[in-house]
Amino acid sequence: MTDTNKEFEQAFEAHTDELFRHASLRLPERERAVELVQETFMRVWEYVARGNEVREYRPFLFRTLRHLIIDEYRKHKTVSLEGMMLAEDESVERLLPTDDTNTFEAAVERFEGKRVLQVLAELPDLYREVLLLRYVEGMSPQEISVVLDESENVVSVRIHRGLKKLKVLLEPES
Repeated sequence: MTDTNKEFEQAFEAHTDELFRHASLRLPERERAVELVQETFMRVWEYVARGNEVREYRPFLFRTLRHLIIDEYRKHKTVSLEGMMLAEDESVERLLPTDDTNTFEAAVERFEGKRVLQVLAELPDLYREVLLLRYVEGMSPQEISVVLDESENVVSVRIHRGLKKLKVLLEPES
């Protein structure tokens, strides 16, 4: 097996789950999220097979997936916000463990997490995307800057502003 094949296989093993998680949070249909993750790996494989080099697979994969998600939104512009929220609620419930860790405290955390996901949907995509990449996917601002093709400073500002907007939306009305 060549080094390129081995690197690609390692990237596939290491990043498939997090790419799927990211896609399922951004798309209303689980099946479509699976398809776009598969398409991401197909496109990256084709890119590598043409002799191009990928220095860091994780940001490159997320960037490719991001472009596919944007294309998906362009195809289906008429998706209701309510429909998206129902789909997100179902995806959160699907990820729950069925063992002893499914306690009252865990239920409270899930409720709060579900609320944050609902409020995240109200944020402009500009902020929602960086917050998902930073806090759900655990990417550094530097990695996010590669994914978004923006400077690290722009990413940091978007994270800061997104958190401020999220805080305002989460605060109970007085």
